Amino acid sequence: MTMPQDPVAALGINGFAAALRGGEITSEAAVNAYLARIDVLDPLLQAYECVDAERALATARAMDSLLACGIDLGPLMGLPVSVKDLFVIDGFTPHAGSNLPIQERLGTEEGRFIRALKETGCVILGTTRMVEFALGITGHSVSRGTPWNPWDDQHHRLPGGSSSGAAVALSAGLCALSVGSDTGGSVRVPAAMCGLFGLKTTAGLWPNDGAFPLEPNTDTIGLLTRSAQDAAIAFESLHARLNAASVSGCPPWIPRDSPWAFPSITFLMTWPRTCGPPTI
Repeated sequence: MTMPQDPVAALGINGFAAALRGGEITSEAAVNAYLARIDVLDPLLQAYECVDAERALATARAMDSLLACGIDLGPLMGLPVSVKDLFVIDGFTPHAGSNLPIQERLGTEEGRFIRALKETGCVILGTTRMVEFALGITGHSVSRGTPWNPWDDQHHRLPGGSSSGAAVALSAGLCALSVGSDTGGSVRVPAAMCGLFGLKTTAGLWPNDGAFPLEPNTDTIGLLTRSAQDAAIAFESLHARLNAASVSGCPPWIPRDSPWAFPSITFLMTWPRTCGPPTI
């Protein structure tokens, strides 16, 4: 079997969005390509903590169906992404890079950022490895394993941390966008060491609820992308969604007075693939 090419790397986020809307690719096809690449490459690279192929494919099909019905969630719609193993995400058990039981400290409710990520139409492939409790700049992890820097498949070189798996996953073409966190360089350092663009947002700009804290006053959510343009597109889309959520509590493409306005898009996973609003 020939390993498929990264379906987004050569296009960028803008190019993928155009291809998706032009019928040249589907979100499901992109997810399948990334899952195939993960199957081949991740046993060595160890970028992912957990991959949920079934959930990712179901989400991708839902995004394709929505787009076919004329509902467009924006430039990140259908984009396969990875998320640092620091966040509460439905269907995943967060570890924060540790073997200690941290789940009770975090709770079970997704934070506002993860909800916004889903509401922009992103498809979460899985969660990525990290340095224990996000405290470590080299990427070395005794507790749950150190991902390989994909620039050398012969020697186990450090990827940088603490968002180590996030950088490795994107650099190796195992996702189209990686979500990490940065307190003292945890997005910027692995981005530099893996040949990527790392964006650290301003402390307090995006809400950290639902994420394991290192230093709550300076912790920030960050993005790893292949270019500054990709980072700008992702930032703008997510920031707009977070601002919309803080005002209305429902996605911006649904009128606030609509009888079927809702606080999340979880129901889209089971929405029959026919055009028109669902019956609630």
